[in-house]
Amino acid sequence: MNIQISHHPRPQCVVIPFRADVLKLIPHAKPFIVDGQDLIAIPHGIEETKLLRNLDLRVPAPIAEHYDYPGPQRPFLVQKLTTAMMTMQGRMFVLNDMGTGKTRCAIWSFDFLKKRGLAKKMLVVCPISTMRFVWEREIKIICPSMKVAVLHGLKEKRLQALAEPWDIAIINHDGLAVMFAALMETNFEVIVLDEAAVLRNHRSIRSRLARKLVRKAKWAWPMTGSPTPNAPTDAYGLAALVIPNRIPSSFLRFRDMTMINIDRFVWKPKPDAADTVARLLQPSTRYSLDDVVELPDLIERQLDVAQGPKQRAAYIKMKEKAALDLKEGRITAVNGGVVLMKLLQVSAGYVYTDDGQTVHLDNDERLEMLESIIDNAKQKVIVFSPWIHSANGIADFLKQKAKSEKGFTFSTVTGSTPMSQRSEIFNLFQRSAKYKVLNAHPTCMSHGLTLTAADTIVWFAPISSNETFEQANARIRRVGQSHKQQVLMLAGTVAERRTYQRLRQKQALQDSVLDILAEITAS
Repeated sequence: MNIQISHHPRPQCVVIPFRADVLKLIPHAKPFIVDGQDLIAIPHGIEETKLLRNLDLRVPAPIAEHYDYPGPQRPFLVQKLTTAMMTMQGRMFVLNDMGTGKTRCAIWSFDFLKKRGLAKKMLVVCPISTMRFVWEREIKIICPSMKVAVLHGLKEKRLQALAEPWDIAIINHDGLAVMFAALMETNFEVIVLDEAAVLRNHRSIRSRLARKLVRKAKWAWPMTGSPTPNAPTDAYGLAALVIPNRIPSSFLRFRDMTMINIDRFVWKPKPDAADTVARLLQPSTRYSLDDVVELPDLIERQLDVAQGPKQRAAYIKMKEKAALDLKEGRITAVNGGVVLMKLLQVSAGYVYTDDGQTVHLDNDERLEMLESIIDNAKQKVIVFSPWIHSANGIADFLKQKAKSEKGFTFSTVTGSTPMSQRSEIFNLFQRSAKYKVLNAHPTCMSHGLTLTAADTIVWFAPISSNETFEQANARIRRVGQSHKQQVLMLAGTVAERRTYQRLRQKQALQDSVLDILAEITAS
């Protein structure tokens, strides 16, 4: 059947040859005649589109035809397909890989629903590290007129923010317990559960609270690129959020569906476990980074992350001293590099003192961001840190992650790692399933080393050498790489952003230290 999307003279309508069954199903459709042909115009709304699709009419989602995606960048085809499904489905899973733009899909989808008068408010539940530097930032970029409430801090502060006018409220996962009663009394039509894999334990308090909040909303979008980070049974908790009526009545039954009991303490996935999970987590989108054909082979992204109070205080104190020293001429091109390195160490959260000790500042949100990247990476991950003491700090963090997640393995390579041991680690990382993460000092990565088992590099902090930066990134961009690659740069201060900027522009850092310090102290 010939279907047209009309923009004039009957705007935002689906125009088809006259059908009595359509007019009966959609009484507000309008019959009309053009050149002797009997036609019918149906408003191109979400509910009308669902009804027409039930009649086997291939009608596109309204957002695909009548929405001008705002923001500085046009959406990828994958993002258009994802928003089409998000707006059409009341409850669905967004399982697209990291880097495919899930955050923007949620913002665009809500903006469309809001402009159609279908939704007024959206609640976003996300990790604390992404509340401001991902969600609030993206909302201001894409929909600057929207009012945002960030529900963080003491309960009184959160309640005050919730009481103010807002279109989108953002809260961290653990904040649900603090604000649950108030949120249950708040009207919102859309709920986003970002990094929803943290809710995989269906018995946890935050999962139980999230399920109750989901019931209040018409649109519910759990989002994660890694729905089963540990085992197929992780899907049970996700499914309980959105489709509780479709899951087995007990977790043990679902475990028996997806896992094989090897002995008393060991369970392994069944061969068809992935298919079972895929059938369960429906409706869903599942696009990989390789599906984003508009992207280049290697994507570099800077990820902003907040500082802890101690970090911020130390950074400000050091910046103010540097400003005074610059003004009085005590900082030169020779010693300016030392000042910049200390600012970068404070920014990263691991400071090496003059007496050889390491002071660990409160960089919890940076570490949480790193953990989120690792959990969502489809392939292996390389984490680079420019100092041995910070690489050791990251190793301590990864050890705790390994203790909490059975099967998670990593290895650390620094200048103190013997060459024979390095070779063994590199070989196992590249050629076996061992080591999900390689935590390394970048100067230890030789020019000819191939590590294409990884498709993601994370710079925990910027390094000073252009050559080292380029060579380290090239470890995953080599013959044999079958996936698109990402280089993710964590940044929380002007010092880091300016350093990354010069690295990406291939400017020699030592030639611009004074300029960088001038920019930092002026900020």
